[in-house]
Amino acid sequence: MKKLLAILMSVIMLASTFSFFVFAEDDVTPVIFVDGIGSTDTVNTETGETVFPPSADAIIGGVSKAVIPLMGALAKGEYEKASEPLCDALVTIFDGMACDENGNPVHPTTSVYEMPTAEEILGGEIAINNKNLGFDAEEVVYFSYDWRMDMQTVASQLNDLVKLVKDTTGADKVNLVGFSMGSCVVTTYLHDFGYEDVKDVVILSGAFNGVSTCGEPFSGQIAFNEEGMLAFLKTMLGDGFSDKIVKALIDILQKAGVLGNVLDIAEELNYAILDDVFEKGLKTTFARMPGIWSVIPYNMYDDAKALLIGDNVSDEFVEKIDYYHNVQAKNKEILDGVSENGGHLAIIAKYGSTIPPVCVSQLNIGDMVIDTIYTSFGATCALANETLGDTYVQAVSCGHNHISDDNMIDASTAAYPEYTWFVKDLMHADHTAAQWELIRFIFASEEQPTVADSEEYPQFLINIDDEIVPLTAENDSGKYGSDEKSDNGILAKIMNFINMLIDAVNNFIAKFF
Repeated sequence: MKKLLAILMSVIMLASTFSFFVFAEDDVTPVIFVDGIGSTDTVNTETGETVFPPSADAIIGGVSKAVIPLMGALAKGEYEKASEPLCDALVTIFDGMACDENGNPVHPTTSVYEMPTAEEILGGEIAINNKNLGFDAEEVVYFSYDWRMDMQTVASQLNDLVKLVKDTTGADKVNLVGFSMGSCVVTTYLHDFGYEDVKDVVILSGAFNGVSTCGEPFSGQIAFNEEGMLAFLKTMLGDGFSDKIVKALIDILQKAGVLGNVLDIAEELNYAILDDVFEKGLKTTFARMPGIWSVIPYNMYDDAKALLIGDNVSDEFVEKIDYYHNVQAKNKEILDGVSENGGHLAIIAKYGSTIPPVCVSQLNIGDMVIDTIYTSFGATCALANETLGDTYVQAVSCGHNHISDDNMIDASTAAYPEYTWFVKDLMHADHTAAQWELIRFIFASEEQPTVADSEEYPQFLINIDDEIVPLTAENDSGKYGSDEKSDNGILAKIMNFINMLIDAVNNFIAKFF
């Protein structure tokens, strides 16, 4: 028995040693992927109910209370009476996520994410809820968090994970990938804990400089634009046959004036109820979540506070959100510190869509969530379905070309023009193996990589069938696949729709006969 136990212990020790070499061989530096909003479900720990994303029951409960009085108000043109049912619906749907005046959860809720064990780290096992993040588990440790919380608290949790990964693997440092709101966590972590434990940093589709679709509505800048709505809807649809039929139907509705009439009503409704929605809806829901305030652009922050911060929150809450605002002001200085301490820095921005059509800047190009001007840290970007213009000249002359082949982006004005990559037609939450290969290239470079270092990864790239290749005039898929600026009349749109339906019927028949 003693011999058998000794053999078993030896096998376990050898297995542990072998697992360690997942990270140790070839001097592999562990990577921590810091995810964004909603990366893991938030659940009520008493009931087990998922509160974010909101459950079907919560949505039905909220909508059912609002739909009859809302329709009545709209039918009579009494738009001001629509505010109460809309606010009630908003509060009902997000009640499970509610925070108190200090920015702490009202209900016993927690993120599904759990800190990995040493065994999971060594064995390359990470709890990612079956998400396809496009990376190899043996190289990456995944970090999620309660995105409602203030960035200082979350950064402290990230620091705990960094220490755990280092202690477990024996690595001197870790690499960090900050995705979406995760970029806010990373910059706060670097601000609070320094660079001693960090080698390289990649900011991927980062929200660290803010997001128009949060900052503008929070500061009262809500608008509806037909062109922006069309561009966004068509980007949401794919290239499948049924998607093309829906796009054709949208064209008909637009040419017939239906879409414009709906948006006109939305504008009137917005004007009539906006003050009430802020006072009775937003102030007690999203405005009480400190994490949301981290994605307010710096120049919109004061206006947002003036509109939404009153006696509904405490001084403690204001201190929490002010903390990240002050970190955000130092973003350039913080990221400069990565290079100054011997690490590699890279910014990866995506584009090929607009942003959600609920704000003044809805024609900004983006990745369906964040404006590219923010994710790229200041690149000059054309508006949707436009270019910089035939006479445009690169803003900053540095001896390198920083204008994209589609003439939509001038990277010379970005904070790091030599370290910033752009990927067209890869949307915000699209994580592919090809994306991970780009990140791997950055981490594997002996020196600070630049956009001029590789023919495979120049500054401007495009996603084609989940492969990232250099963007050229030949492989560019076009401007968002929309043609709303064409002169085709409604008759042409209807004929196009009918022809597509005929093709669909013919294809269906061909499958069976």
